[in-house]
Amino acid sequence: MEFTWPVMLVGLAAVPLLVAAHASVRRYQARAAQAFADPHLLPLLRFGRPLRAPWLPFACYLGAVALLVLASARPVAAIPFPTNQAALVVGIDTSKSMVATDIAPSRLDAAKRMAKELVLATPRSLRVGVVAFSDYAQVLVAPTTDRQEVLEAIDRLQPQQATSIGSAILMGIRALPGRERAGEDLLRRQQGLLPGYPPSPPPNADLPPGALVLFSDGVSNFGLDPMEAVQVARQYRVRVHTVGVGTPTGQVQTVDGQLVFIPFDPNGLQQVAQVTGGRYFYPPTPEDFRTIGRELGRAMTWQRQRTEITSLVAAAGGLLMLAGGVLSLVWFRRVP
Repeated sequence: MEFTWPVMLVGLAAVPLLVAAHASVRRYQARAAQAFADPHLLPLLRFGRPLRAPWLPFACYLGAVALLVLASARPVAAIPFPTNQAALVVGIDTSKSMVATDIAPSRLDAAKRMAKELVLATPRSLRVGVVAFSDYAQVLVAPTTDRQEVLEAIDRLQPQQATSIGSAILMGIRALPGRERAGEDLLRRQQGLLPGYPPSPPPNADLPPGALVLFSDGVSNFGLDPMEAVQVARQYRVRVHTVGVGTPTGQVQTVDGQLVFIPFDPNGLQQVAQVTGGRYFYPPTPEDFRTIGRELGRAMTWQRQRTEITSLVAAAGGLLMLAGGVLSLVWFRRVP
């Protein structure tokens, strides 16, 4: 256990002082009783049944003081909570082709809108992460249950340059729980590192459920071959669902002062989904998004989280104080 304000623990010095004061009062009461009457007659002055634990009310008060002092120090403890280990990673294409306006107001804006619909359609216990990909893929948000953080990351996305769907798949897999070292060989090759490193470790047998949903116009023209990344997804039991963003005819428009044709190619997206056991959506419906969350299911485990327990400790102190008062009234007809 840790404390946010440990200086308040000096108040625990009051506990031995209270014990000493209580002992002093009891001795004074004994001397007064001896001066009042013959010691042999004192038992005859007591009414009712003899109490087995007359010290219990004072012990309750003493424990209450100790707990309230601990509460004032704001204790923090690692408490086990049930946690859903299943996770979903949302990958959004931010390449320059996503500025096409064949889907109003643009492909990127449409992808962001659909991605947010997906996030909001998933169960609250499901952890969701965000990967943005252009020339390379980048994990913007690791899988979390904080939906606001995920939605804000999606809103901040801006168009970049080329498209690397292979990098998106690989980084999305590595963002999922239990798969942090998946495809290291491919990643090192993509980053231009020299060979000779240990190979990627085999996947664990009890990997938690994980899935990846890619929003893209389907034209991969840079970096890692998507089919190589797909093999890693199959090895680590990750379904890759894909969502096509664009119109079949593509779009002709001015980009950087030049008139260009921006195509839409769903073939690669369909192949990625098929090989990994996922599905290709075009256009997706709210029910499609809810189905993705249901298919992942739940993988509940107990996970310790640092949590402030001030209210619990203070409540325990209040209950002990109340118990001491009730026992005092019942046993002694007064509050010591």
